Amino acid sequence: MTPSPRLTPEQRDRIAADAARRYAAGESWADIAAIHGLSREYVRRLTVARHDITYRRWGQRPILDDLEEVRRRRADGQTLDQIAEVYGCSRQAVRTALEETQQAASTRYPRLAARRLPSPAELGRLRELMEACPPAPRARPGALDVRSPEGRALAGACRAVVNRGVPMETLSRALDHGPSWVHRLLQIHDLRPAPRPVQSTTRRTRDSSEPNVHDRAADTSPDTP
Repeated sequence: MTPSPRLTPEQRDRIAADAARRYAAGESWADIAAIHGLSREYVRRLTVARHDITYRRWGQRPILDDLEEVRRRRADGQTLDQIAEVYGCSRQAVRTALEETQQAASTRYPRLAARRLPSPAELGRLRELMEACPPAPRARPGALDVRSPEGRALAGACRAVVNRGVPMETLSRALDHGPSWVHRLLQIHDLRPAPRPVQSTTRRTRDSSEPNVHDRAADTSPDTP
């Protein structure tokens, strides 16, 4: 089959995007070309000109041929990188293959997966509370007195929306304010969410049997009377 000269730029882009996704998931250029009724080489050149393609090694098993094993490994807790190493492909190929069968890999950061935009109903309620806030004294026109009782009611409503998965920065911008407005509002009323604990990797990268600087200094210092 020969490429059609009537393809528009939009059609070429769409074919290239589909081919890149299918190739990453393990399909061959010939199979992809047959789907679109074009030649293998034309589809390949069309795709590599628009997308960063990592070619599979000769004889590599297409990951789509072994999806049950891939799903089992994922269910057992293996990361996308670990599965990709087994099959000699990229982690994106693993993710694409799982998504093709409606088995999308879950993110390693569930808090990120739960993030969303505020709903129209939530924004409507918050705007009503904002309108109920009195003007701030000795401030530029339009500024709100968020330290007032009405401001505390607004802060409580914002905190409830944040608890339901809307980031503070996202909510601030949705309310036509700067990125830190909700953060400051919650801080004023002591309603800011507790920070997540940070796990340090310092101890992982240092041999536990090696004494630290203070220990070595203590060993080499002269005895004091």
